[in-house]
Amino acid sequence: MKKLLSVVLSIAMVGTLMAGITGCGKKETTEEVSTEATVATTEEKEVNPEGKARSLLTGEWVDEEIANKRPVAFMIENTSMSIPSSNSSMADVYYEAPEEGGITRIMAIYNDISGLGTIGNIRSTRPYFVYTAMAFDAILAHCGGSIETYNELLDPGKVDNLDERIGASGFFRASDKSEPHNLYASSDEIEKAIESKGYTRNYSESYMGYLNFNTDDANEIQLNDGMDAAVVTVYQSDCKPWFEYNEKDGLYYRFEFGEEQMDEVTNTQLAVKNVIIQECEVEAYFDEQQHDRVDIGIEKSGNGKYITNGKAIDITWKSSGLGHATHYYDIDGNEIQLNQGKTWINIMDKNYASENLIYSSIDNFKNSK
Repeated sequence: MKKLLSVVLSIAMVGTLMAGITGCGKKETTEEVSTEATVATTEEKEVNPEGKARSLLTGEWVDEEIANKRPVAFMIENTSMSIPSSNSSMADVYYEAPEEGGITRIMAIYNDISGLGTIGNIRSTRPYFVYTAMAFDAILAHCGGSIETYNELLDPGKVDNLDERIGASGFFRASDKSEPHNLYASSDEIEKAIESKGYTRNYSESYMGYLNFNTDDANEIQLNDGMDAAVVTVYQSDCKPWFEYNEKDGLYYRFEFGEEQMDEVTNTQLAVKNVIIQECEVEAYFDEQQHDRVDIGIEKSGNGKYITNGKAIDITWKSSGLGHATHYYDIDGNEIQLNQGKTWINIMDKNYASENLIYSSIDNFKNSK
């Protein structure tokens, strides 16, 4: 973040200022000016390591070319029939929200997909995911969507997207799972598809990002006044997820369906530095095709939790509007800073917020079962 360098000098004056000297639109003044010379504090601006810039998805230093590149967001199925997913551990931000029937879907957002290979499996999207992809300035890869998604966003061309259902290239069907759980994307082919669509690959100069990160590389956010959070459960009726804190690496490891949430390709468990719980209004309805749907009030405001480094604090959140960033605040109204690293944003029904539980130790969590 660039910071202005200012120097204020006070010049001693003898006597009083003459009355009647005025500037355009200014009132007459007869005040005396102090004889004490002052110099404002000099703040040094952040110096980028050579060839590096901060990722807008993680706050970490990455190659400048990657930092300036718009991310790609993939709609990932999250059901017992679809897990484990492929290369999901390589995402930088996970945005999970409920869909109809009590299941959740994960929008996995990647700063760089070069050379990853298989990503997926890929499923359909909903308006609240598309608006969030727009807020991250991401290119969205998916297979279809609800009728509202097409009417409001996809057909009018409000988001750069690759939709397998209407013939976008870059996707393929695997033989080891049955449809519709076997659709995947090839990272190299997705890159080609983006190029063929002519989508802009770099952020605009005015884009400021979605998440607000700590820029002090030497000192992490500690949340010293927060509650101990060795284990955090999040209410989702189908996958019943929770996160366990690992003191050795300072990460929260994700579990669901009673076991570790794994990446089939890397054979690693999904883990993040930051966990955000965002409590939203969630309402069920039938769309014009009489399909069961849910509407999520991501454009509003509400309460939640921020969890990092073994601690949790209460927060509030407020949207800047559909297609724009959501901001998160502590109880004093200050916008929170996230620790550098990966972030999992859990969108959940505020009516079940009391079902979110925080345990001070893993033993307490295990004993509660």
